Amino acid sequence: MTAYDRWVAAAGQTFEAAAEDGSRHRLRLATVSPAQRANGWLGYSLQFTAAPDSTLQQQTYELSGAGIAEAVFLVPTGRTADALTLEAVFMVVDEEER
Repeated sequence: MTAYDRWVAAAGQTFEAAAEDGSRHRLRLATVSPAQRANGWLGYSLQFTAAPDSTLQQQTYELSGAGIAEAVFLVPTGRTADALTLEAVFMVVDEEER
């Protein structure tokens, strides 16, 4: 199973995000974009949501949950009355084309 497949299987699940300063936050993996394949590369993005009053900032977080433990660079992309949204973008070598 590829990393992309693991993220797809984890959609809708809750993750703990440990920040560089030691603080911990709860995130929900809201969506995983469809994979885009081109020239030996695989690109996709993850959309997370956090509590609307979250103070999460652009940085690398140690995410754990749903059988995944990985450092992920997250960027806040918007805030509504219901949630703070964050995004991670991946561009990796496409193992299926090797």
